Amino acid sequence: SALGTVHTLRLCRCVLVRDVSALGSVHTLDLSGCAALEDVSALGSVHELILSGCRQLSDVSALGTVHTLRLCRCVLVRDVSALGSVHTLDLSGCAALEDVSALGSVHELILSGCRQLSDVSALGTVH
Repeated sequence: SALGTVHTLRLCRCVLVRDVSALGSVHTLDLSGCAALEDVSALGSVHELILSGCRQLSDVSALGTVHTLRLCRCVLVRDVSALGSVHTLDLSGCAALEDVSALGSVHELILSGCRQLSDVSALGTVH
């Protein structure tokens, strides 16, 4: 790709960014506040991925191999069943989130402000 060996890329609040398919080889990628972003399926190889405030984002199933994943205030994210291998997972403010039973292996899990969440019994193994 034209980005070559970029290690860290911050595109915070770039509200028109939609296509991030060429960014899968970036080590640390901050796309927080990219309001138009919907498809992040090409970003599964990113080590640290920040998608906080990406309000159009709903499908995060391809991100199960990301080491550190921040999805704060991603209000459309409902299904996080594929994220059980993520090391550090921040889902604070994910208002639609109801089921976190698949996240028992996550090392650090942040669920502050997840108002629809009621059953956290499966999280007894979180470090």
